[in-house]
Amino acid sequence: MVKAWYDPGQREPFDLADAAQVDALLDRMLVEATAAPVGVIAELAWEGEEHRSILQFGVRTEQVGFVGYMGRGETSVISTSGATSPEPVAYDYQSHERVVQSNAEISWPVVRKAVHDYVASGGARPAGVGWRDVE
Repeated sequence: MVKAWYDPGQREPFDLADAAQVDALLDRMLVEATAAPVGVIAELAWEGEEHRSILQFGVRTEQVGFVGYMGRGETSVISTSGATSPEPVAYDYQSHERVVQSNAEISWPVVRKAVHDYVASGGARPAGVGWRDVE
């Protein structure tokens, strides 16, 4: 089962077991991001007998967000738009500012699909995202 962290001060994760719960989180994040001066971030974790991984993702507007993935025994990666500009973009994770390079931002529909794919696949790195290694 996928565990999720999103709310400031959240001590225990909540479960994301199906597409409806994923959509509820994504829709809430989109509303909160468009009302805030910076984007918002959530973190998902999958821990199974054979595989452990983390998916961190954010939304800044109804057009853009980003995805980062870390899996046991795998290189950590972040989404890439293919752009060369690394300008910093502010996001918020549980009331702590995080900076993401603007060239990591991809379209919000691709972020949404990646989150759904991560949950449905049992924590595998989502296909359909352009990735680059995290330095």
